[in-house]
Amino acid sequence: MKNFKGILVLGERNIFGELSQIISIAAQANTIMKVMFNNSGNNQALTENMHAVRALEKKSDEVAFRLSENITAGAVSPNIIDNLIESAHLADNIVDTLFYLSRELSRMVKANTTDFAVHQEAEWAEVYKQMLALVDQTLAKLQQMLSTGNVPQILQLRKEIEALEEQGDDIKDAGFDKLYSMASRLHFLQFFHYSEMLHKSDDVLDNCEDLSDVIVSIVTSILK
Repeated sequence: MKNFKGILVLGERNIFGELSQIISIAAQANTIMKVMFNNSGNNQALTENMHAVRALEKKSDEVAFRLSENITAGAVSPNIIDNLIESAHLADNIVDTLFYLSRELSRMVKANTTDFAVHQEAEWAEVYKQMLALVDQTLAKLQQMLSTGNVPQILQLRKEIEALEEQGDDIKDAGFDKLYSMASRLHFLQFFHYSEMLHKSDDVLDNCEDLSDVIVSIVTSILK
């Protein structure tokens, strides 16, 4: 069977729709994060954008909570309940991590007061923006996975998401090579900040890949 949407019960179709809502929220948060990196010298703009991401994070929490309630209410097939609950957590974690990034960036820019620090922040912003560009592509593919009923397309999208995550790993590894090469010139707070931003940016991509895996597992279980 190449199309599975026709055999979903109403509750399962609604759950796919709510997962899609969270991914849409994540895409909005990611867009704001890119704006933040482009305006890293403007403290007021950073604070306003961080609060905008926080509002999206709260919205994602609400959708994820409602989604979990719907799943456990028994409106889905028993054999996919665990995977659906995991998918809700993974989708919400994407937004949570983007909010963490926005808070970390906003805090660190306020701490970076020297010309050297400001220059370094702008230089590192280019690295993080590369990661967020991959997140954009990955979220778009997750939306496609959730909207299509075409199984071969879902499997292909899963491979494409894996490839994007691997690109993110390469950017992260190059970032750490750079970070350790300049460690002697950095304040310990800067080293921690750049390291944490690299890890968390990669975590977003990891969560996206994990979610795509779970979606494939759900589809496979439904078709059994």
